[in-house]
Amino acid sequence: MRRFASPALLGVGTLTLVLAGARPAAADPPVSAPAEPSPNEDVLGTVEVNGSAGNGLLPLPKLAVVPIVTTGTADSVVNLVVRRDFQLSGQFEVLDDSTAPQGPFTHATPHDLGSWRDRNAEYVLRVFAQPAANNSARTELVGEAYVTPTAAQAAAQKAHAASGTPAPPEAKPAFRTVVPTSTLEVRAASHRLVDQLLGALTGRPGGFASEMVYAEKVGRWRRIFAIDSDGFDLRAVGPSTATAISPVFGPGGSIFYAISEDFSPFRLVFGPSATPVPVAIPGSIMGLTFNAERTRIALTVMDAGTSRLWVGDRARPAPMTAPPFANHPIFGPTGKIAYVAGSPVQRIYIDGKAISPAGFMASAPVFCDTPQGLLVVFTVGVGAGADIIATDTSGGGLRRLTQHEGANTYAACSPDGRQIAFFSTGKRAAGRSPERTDDARENAGAGLFIMPILRPWLAKKISSEVGESLKWDRLPASP
Repeated sequence: MRRFASPALLGVGTLTLVLAGARPAAADPPVSAPAEPSPNEDVLGTVEVNGSAGNGLLPLPKLAVVPIVTTGTADSVVNLVVRRDFQLSGQFEVLDDSTAPQGPFTHATPHDLGSWRDRNAEYVLRVFAQPAANNSARTELVGEAYVTPTAAQAAAQKAHAASGTPAPPEAKPAFRTVVPTSTLEVRAASHRLVDQLLGALTGRPGGFASEMVYAEKVGRWRRIFAIDSDGFDLRAVGPSTATAISPVFGPGGSIFYAISEDFSPFRLVFGPSATPVPVAIPGSIMGLTFNAERTRIALTVMDAGTSRLWVGDRARPAPMTAPPFANHPIFGPTGKIAYVAGSPVQRIYIDGKAISPAGFMASAPVFCDTPQGLLVVFTVGVGAGADIIATDTSGGGLRRLTQHEGANTYAACSPDGRQIAFFSTGKRAAGRSPERTDDARENAGAGLFIMPILRPWLAKKISSEVGESLKWDRLPASP
């Protein structure tokens, strides 16, 4: 698939360009505004590249996944997915299989947790698949989490063994769960297993049973694509002979987007068949979003060369008062709405107040309900590129999450609030730190990345695709 270097910023200029690609130009091009002086990049701060600075973060706990002897495809899949998701999570340092004690390991091998602790593992996971009782079309995914003894506890156990004291009873998991699934849906169920294991180990369920959606230019058209949270199962959504933009997840988990066919104005549709959604608003729909409950909608509508926001119930949105050229609305968990507006420099606004740094062209805000509090994450133009920064909802507590390395754009927040995904056009090189165990070459080059918000140096590439208007949401609950 051809990659498209997405614009660094989704502002009025981008809206105009998309419209121009969807219908013949009928008016004179707008007059360019006088060049603004470059803002001082120092106000954005810097990004730690290897986790070595004094940032108040404790080292990541070390976790091992038992390298069991697999008994079939389902066994292999669940082990691969669990290991990969935990690596992407940024919550643990996942140890390499080569550090495991002497095997082999089966579904039922007793654990010598002291031996795992000797190899620095603080937590041990064993995951496997087993056939469901009396149903060949169903499979059960089993996840077990163990806590290894401290060094003092391990020494005491060894002393007891040396003295001839009877061996302690077999180690029991601190947490055990079983995820039933169709035999054909093992990969998806493996992500649900990971979310439960993360919940047990961290107190906050994970967000890997989810998918992302975005737009990307392919040939003459922009098309909509969906991809799993770990970068697997990339698939196109909707027609291949029309221009589609601004995808979001809507009621029932359906993918809604705007589409233009035969140079017509963009209209609201959903699903693979581009089913029309009646909207009695003049102009082209250039952007859209739903609130978390899917009961309210916000639209960016371009009409007569000007963009305007419409917000309200799905059936009755009304114009919203906002600064000029408002676009890219997004609902927050507290009912707030963030959007982009202003001219000639566009900024991020919440409830009518600009929160992004003055002087920087800003775009694509998203709310992120993190364990540390509610953040707004967005892109700012920096020189010839773009970077992602985060602030609180009043614009304070600014943190820079990327620094140079091309255009880093269209942040999307994970369902559990601990990560963001984003597109990068730069030739990224993975930062090295004691917490990194992956190959730096895996993360080099442009693509779609996942980044733990607290540890941006652990960003990992999950796909080589580069698009725009990225969204991330949980999958509907499995039956």
